[in-house]
Amino acid sequence: NADGVMLPLRTNARAKMQGFDDGFVKVFCRRGTRIVVGGVVVAPHASELIHVLALAVDQLRPVWKLASAFPVYPSESWSIAQAARQLHVTD
Repeated sequence: NADGVMLPLRTNARAKMQGFDDGFVKVFCRRGTRIVVGGVVVAPHASELIHVLALAVDQLRPVWKLASAFPVYPSESWSIAQAARQLHVTD
């Protein structure tokens, strides 16, 4: 059992500046433990964005660790932290 939050890139300031609004980021965490178990990135720079999710999964990080990160704003990675914040609020 997992929970997930999806954020469309059209809500991301950096994506807007770069002229694209197609795509999304999605973060999944396990119910109960709130450990990050995966994510999806569909974006022009997806290979650059997925790294932080891969580390969170590999290191069995709880969603609040991603939520408490301070990504540079505006950046595309901001969407990953924002999705994690939304998952953390649902705890």
